[in-house]
Amino acid sequence: MSANQQQNAAAAAPIPVTAARAERDAMAAAARAGLVRKSAGDADVQFAERIAAALHAPPSIPPMAWNFVWAVGVTTDGEIIAANSYGVSFIPDGMCLPSQVIFVSADERIPAGQRGRWVREPFVALQAWCTFHEKTLKVVIGTEQEVQPFAGSLQTRVIPPEDIPTDGLMKGRTRLEVIAPEAAAKLAEWPDAQLHEALPPQPVQLVPPDPAAIGKAWMESIRPLMQTTGETYRTAHLEKLAAYGRLQESAALYRAYTAPYAADLRAAITDWVWWQQFSTIQGDAQLVELGA
Repeated sequence: MSANQQQNAAAAAPIPVTAARAERDAMAAAARAGLVRKSAGDADVQFAERIAAALHAPPSIPPMAWNFVWAVGVTTDGEIIAANSYGVSFIPDGMCLPSQVIFVSADERIPAGQRGRWVREPFVALQAWCTFHEKTLKVVIGTEQEVQPFAGSLQTRVIPPEDIPTDGLMKGRTRLEVIAPEAAAKLAEWPDAQLHEALPPQPVQLVPPDPAAIGKAWMESIRPLMQTTGETYRTAHLEKLAAYGRLQESAALYRAYTAPYAADLRAAITDWVWWQQFSTIQGDAQLVELGA
């Protein structure tokens, strides 16, 4: 994250909530007074509802997105799980995910190819993750339109529009910490003076990134998701998203080479490592030997 994003994350509420949501939660808490043992499981669902509402607001929704959806669920064990409809392990820039949340498409215990089958189907991803781990999904949470197809087979909770905050920034793990915690921890330990050692040799002539080409690549990665027939949209989306990731990787490397301050260098290297990891995952998700 940039320095400003890091400052914003530090100032953010653990889970931002609207006044309507806070009032309703307070009433529910009062109603449960004296019945904590009987209603203990409700606390997990209530917390998950707050997270789901925040995930439906920026920065958890990327700019220039089409039908981007976050799905949140709670297992009978009380685990909060989440998925979105783009790629494998895709997390928008600038957002953080609370430590209590399991991001199912980043679960490396499940072959990448199997996770690639969840493209465009985040609620199916929650069910598939539970099936793989032999767990039971207690409830799924989303907007009325998002959960309506599952109302007959799963317990659902609807996020009303008034529950969605204007700013959904939460405290928690950065996107690199979510998909590559070991790399994130190692990078965090490096002194500022040694950060340049993480970079490959700088080319003689640096080529600045082309924002128009990056924007076009992003839109090309979304286009397959608009396909209404067949199954080829998954592979096409993953291929285009990997190409977009490689452009972003090059752009981050350029920012690292030209960073004027240590904070800028650290942010650029963090982005560079993130896009390296992300592009590799999209490629792995297309391999038959990994379950595609």
